[in-house]
Order: sequence, then C-alpha cells, then structure tokens
Amino acid sequence: MKKILISLSALSLIIFFQFNLNAQKTNDHSKGDAFILKMEQPKFSIKFPASYKLEESSKDKGLKTELYRAVSGDNVYMLKYTEHKNPVVSADNEDYMQASIESFVTGIKGTLIKKDTFKYKKTKGTEVFLSLDGKNMNVFYRVLIIDKVQYQLIVITKAKVKTYSIKNFFNSFVCRV
Repeated sequence: MKKILISLSALSLIIFFQFNLNAQKTNDHSKGDAFILKMEQPKFSIKFPASYKLEESSKDKGLKTELYRAVSGDNVYMLKYTEHKNPVVSADNEDYMQASIESFVTGIKGTLIKKDTFKYKKTKGTEVFLSLDGKNMNVFYRVLIIDKVQYQLIVITKAKVKTYSIKNFFNSFVCRV
C-alpha cells in the first residue's frame, strides 16, 4: 500500500509538467488517424485523442507499473496500470479501489465531488469526479481491477461534465476479462 501511495504522489507531479509527446500513429479506419495503445501483457488497448508518451515505467517488488499520457487542447489523458503479483485484498476489489481513490485524491490535493460505480463487462469499477483545489481544473478518474491488474483512466480538464472526447477515451478501453 505504501508503494501505491508513493506512485500516486509521483503521478500528481507529472500531471502539471509539459513534455514533448511522441507516439506511434496507428490508422483508425473509422475517422482518420488515431493514437491507439495496444499491449499484449497485460492484454488491453485504449485510444488516446492525441499522441501519447510513456511517462513512467517501473518494476519493483512484484509490481510492474506504466503510465501513459497525452495532451489534447486543455485536457490531459492518462492511463496507468499496475500488475500485482498477488491477488488484491478483497473478493470484489472494493477495498482496494477505495484505497486507490483516497490515495489519488490526497496525492493531487483534490476535493471529491462525486463517486459512482460502473461495469466493464462483468467487472465492477469505481469512477470519481474531483476538483483540483485552487487550480480551476477537474479530474475524471476511473479505477478497475481485472486479473491482478489495476487500471486507472484519468482525464484532467476544465470541463465540469464529461465531454464527448472524455467519454470516447473511457469507452475506448478494451481489456480481456
């Protein structure tokens, strides 16, 4: 749990820095070019609305973590995943997801506005809406645990409701269940 807190605190620092974004462009035959991240281990994919970059990668004490980030306009889109060596702490992962949310909110110094659950196939996840204190920015955050892998989808934005782009980002996440 201490490692997770440290990782989430580091994430808050990454959020506010600007980086050059270089990624592989993949053709999306539905609407021109898209930036699609496809992983084989763990097996998932997600479509970013702009060029993405691997910002963080570590493997320590049985945990493999990677964070990908893209900027489009005033929005920052991120996907972070952590592969755990052992099963998570509860059968439905609720305790673990709640700890992740609390760590994230504390790490970015945000205020929790709304919390909901969502379903991805048959797996239950948690989604929260936060305001960043004193920054005039908001965060849409989803956490989902599938087969010992924790996925966090994060959008930092000025928007107070989910825009079309934010919904598309969340809905583009595909994972084996």
